[in-house]
Amino acid sequence: MRIYSLSKVLAAPVVTALIIILFLQYNEGYNMGFWFVLPVVITVVLYISHEEIDFWYLQRNPIQLDQEIINLLNKYVPFYRGLNIEDKIKYHNRLSQYITGRSFKSVGSSEMKNVPYDVKAMISTSAVQLAFYMDDYLIGDFDRIFVYKHPFGSPRHKFLHTVETEAEDGVIIYSLEQLIPGITNPKMYYNIGMHGYVDAFIKANPTAPSPPRLGADWMDILGISGLTKRQILATIGYDSADLLVVLGTCYFTYPEAFDKRLPELKKELDILFEKSKI
Repeated sequence: MRIYSLSKVLAAPVVTALIIILFLQYNEGYNMGFWFVLPVVITVVLYISHEEIDFWYLQRNPIQLDQEIINLLNKYVPFYRGLNIEDKIKYHNRLSQYITGRSFKSVGSSEMKNVPYDVKAMISTSAVQLAFYMDDYLIGDFDRIFVYKHPFGSPRHKFLHTVETEAEDGVIIYSLEQLIPGITNPKMYYNIGMHGYVDAFIKANPTAPSPPRLGADWMDILGISGLTKRQILATIGYDSADLLVVLGTCYFTYPEAFDKRLPELKKELDILFEKSKI
């Protein structure tokens, strides 16, 4: 039997004990005192720490990905297809651990709902690829991913846009309408999934050495991706964009074209994203 949540397994006997204690106290007249407080405290601790407990467990007991998810990876993720068998197992483990270690919520008009597992997996492919050669493959404290069905406004950016990162709150926000095409068809659409994670990585690592911002421009981005500045800005919904974030997105999304067009910058980005250590 596969255990998906160790915290729930641990909580089950505690909750059972609490029910028994309540029954004995209110129906049998026993004064349970301390024995009532103890399971309550344990239950609260398990509830508060459940994500950390489950992540710790899954690091040591990774869940095997369903074949449906592996099929999606083979179809839509060139980085995954290029890995050897050993690294594909590493990819599987990190993908399942990332999905478990992060909170995904779909934002509706009146309530938040759970995100389907396959959508979580497709979003997480960008995070796993970006941090594949790093020890911190959760990308800092960006632990909440919110998904809208369409472009959204926010307190910080009141106009409609499709991707946003908030370092203070540890949040990455996406519009699903633009997210999925950028992952499944990057030749036609800009990958806002990778854009969000590159932006998050830069914000999570403010002391990391940054490559020089000169020496590459929007014409280079056009030559690498086939997408114009106007197309990219229209996709993300902003009047301007951090060129380093866009270049980082192109570095991961179009690696061969990037290396051919900007070989020196590619070497510097290898260092920034720790690929140079392999």
